[in-house]
Amino acid sequence: MSVDRAAPALARLADHEELHLPLPKRDVLGRLALKFLWRRQVKWQIEANQAIREALGALADQAREDRDRLDGVDGRGRVIGHSELAHEVGKLQHSVDTITAGLNQRLYSALGRVESQLGDLRLRIATADEAGDGTGQRLKALETQVAALGTTARDVRLRHAQLDVFLDAVRTGRPAAEAAADVPSRDSFLELALSELLDGPAEQVRLARQVHLPVITGTGVSGPVFDAAPGRGEWLEVLRGADVPFRAASANGLVRRHCAGLGLTVEDADPLDALAATAPGTLSAVTAFRFAERLDPDTLARFADLAGKALRSGGVLLVELPGESSDLGVDPYARQPLHPLFLRFLAESAGFAEATVTTAGERLVLTARR
Repeated sequence: MSVDRAAPALARLADHEELHLPLPKRDVLGRLALKFLWRRQVKWQIEANQAIREALGALADQAREDRDRLDGVDGRGRVIGHSELAHEVGKLQHSVDTITAGLNQRLYSALGRVESQLGDLRLRIATADEAGDGTGQRLKALETQVAALGTTARDVRLRHAQLDVFLDAVRTGRPAAEAAADVPSRDSFLELALSELLDGPAEQVRLARQVHLPVITGTGVSGPVFDAAPGRGEWLEVLRGADVPFRAASANGLVRRHCAGLGLTVEDADPLDALAATAPGTLSAVTAFRFAERLDPDTLARFADLAGKALRSGGVLLVELPGESSDLGVDPYARQPLHPLFLRFLAESAGFAEATVTTAGERLVLTARR
């Protein structure tokens, strides 16, 4: 064994580490022996060199044995050599490559199935959207027909009611010409009927006009809101639900009666006259729906001027009117569409510091701040 060779060599090296003289220096015979010291020194050097060579050789052999013994261990705990270890590593690498290839194949297969399912899902969604669009169009057509029928029914009921009142007045001996003066004109009936036809169900209108409420409540200005065209009262109901004080005026008796049935008070006056009679700087907002498009340019300019005078500083003028692609042609009282640039010009000419025109669906919304 290498250890057996290394131990005696190291022991011999320790023995010859120092030069041992045979006699002390004070001995006369020792002095004479010093002359022959070089012989002893040569012998010591030879022994030391030989011991060193043998010790180093033993250590080198031991190192080689340790390296071979520690090359590797197989799966059953046996010591394997360097070449065997390299072979085992190669086998493991091959196994890893095989497993990775299998996993990649499965992953690509799964991705292919997912992409196929996504394609089918997109196709189904597209088909559902097409079917939904058709259903939506049919539903809208039905709603339009129902609204038209409801408008006709309301018109007929109102006309019958007014006819009954007229006949009762005539039966009591009242002159027919005098009784006929109390019967509303065809225009009075049309205002409510057109609201049904153009705007649809009242609940739908209330929801649509809810979006304007933050503009009114966000002014931070105290005072009531004046509405120039109450119609069926949807916007007034929105204001009442938000605890916002309001005023409204209409010369149409049927409009006032309809709003009174909802618990809404509407003044018996032309909207422009009522706005002109309002004390300056007392309103927080002036609003108008289905109103501006029915005015000629001079009257619309007067409306903007009156609104500017009646509003407090920081108050807002909010006007909603149809755009070019809306139902403008269906409304018999509406004039040509108003350009956003002209609307801004009207507001700025009336003294409003800030005026913007935005699009909400097929409607234009003028928002001007005092």
